[in-house]
Amino acid sequence: MEKISIIGAGIVGMCTAVALQQRGVAVRIIDEREPGTGTSFGNAGLVSVDSCVPIALPGMIKNVPRWLTDPMGPLSVRPAYLPSALPWLIRWVKSGASEKNAFRLGHALRQLHQEAVDQYRKLLGPEHFDEIIKLTGQLYIWENSAKSRTDLLSEKIRKQNGVAVRELAGEEIFDMVPGLNRAVTRAEFYEKNGHVANPYLLVQRLFRIFSENGGEFIRQKVHGVSRQADSNTYRIITTCDDFSVKRLLVCSGAWSKKILKGLGVGIPFDTERGYHVSFDRGALDLKIPVLHKERAFGVTPMVDNIRVAGFVEIAGLEGLPDMKKEEVLIGNVKRLFPKIDIGMKKNFWLGFRPSTPDSLPILSQLDSLPNLYFGFGHGHTGITGAPMSAEILANMVMGTPNTIDVKPYDIKRF
Repeated sequence: MEKISIIGAGIVGMCTAVALQQRGVAVRIIDEREPGTGTSFGNAGLVSVDSCVPIALPGMIKNVPRWLTDPMGPLSVRPAYLPSALPWLIRWVKSGASEKNAFRLGHALRQLHQEAVDQYRKLLGPEHFDEIIKLTGQLYIWENSAKSRTDLLSEKIRKQNGVAVRELAGEEIFDMVPGLNRAVTRAEFYEKNGHVANPYLLVQRLFRIFSENGGEFIRQKVHGVSRQADSNTYRIITTCDDFSVKRLLVCSGAWSKKILKGLGVGIPFDTERGYHVSFDRGALDLKIPVLHKERAFGVTPMVDNIRVAGFVEIAGLEGLPDMKKEEVLIGNVKRLFPKIDIGMKKNFWLGFRPSTPDSLPILSQLDSLPNLYFGFGHGHTGITGAPMSAEILANMVMGTPNTIDVKPYDIKRF
């Protein structure tokens, strides 16, 4: 099969490139950044095979005013960007309006995530898998002992999808994670979940495999893509080149909407900006990721740092970082782990989650644009969703039937 070009060297693009190579396809990747230095660099690094609950749920809308007025809250919208974001936000609200839709989306997320570990093992091989993937489990915690409506619905969605959860209370919680603030009243342990040693390291290992398999990497910015109907090719204009390709896969995350604009492809797609603060590994003795569900942040022990990640900020790709988020994250982790040494802080980071209103990625193609494939929009679960997305996309390129129903990820659903 003729070489395929992929725009995007993040986790989805790299997983898909290796999956295609394993099927005997030659692959070229184009990205202005070093592989793994975009959104894939600074996320929480969670491998959540049991993640199957969409972000928007019935009843959640009543929390939005409180979140927006709380300077330490998990959600913020910049007023200047609100007119641009409003169509996406309206679709987001509608997506979470009914329980029936929540169960449908939950099943689609389950299908995408539950084989993530096995898919990573296949892509990385045993040596790199053992180095990168840490199957430690994850602990979800709450300070409020009462379960909310969304908590109860989330339980139903997980139960319907066969997700086993171990509920903890009292000393069970603190035996599992010593040093937690005693304000924590209940917790859930997800034994099958885990995390990566470092997200950047994961992408770099995949890039090494890609390069050793003869992959071509062009480090240039893509300024535009157009369709040349007379030759059935796609023209790609980069910083220094102008070339045509017959097969093209767009895995460019938050920048996918802009790249596809030249092809007349419109999608309800926006950016959920996220932040992290990292600390030296010695700042906190932590063995497993801990996710604070009420304040919507997580703490992950990585091979070279302790990473505190959180927030959903709706402000687009061009807005400056909100530097106040750093102090909020530090305050959150200090409250949760009073003994953390905040003097060992290393870095503050901003990234751009590529998000659809319904929490599902776009893994698809259009009849009007043959040999063009879409692979983006994973929102909060890119590390988990990437390997199965790569399997789906590689099968699409090869014309091989997929083992799961891929209709929920079709671009035509919007």
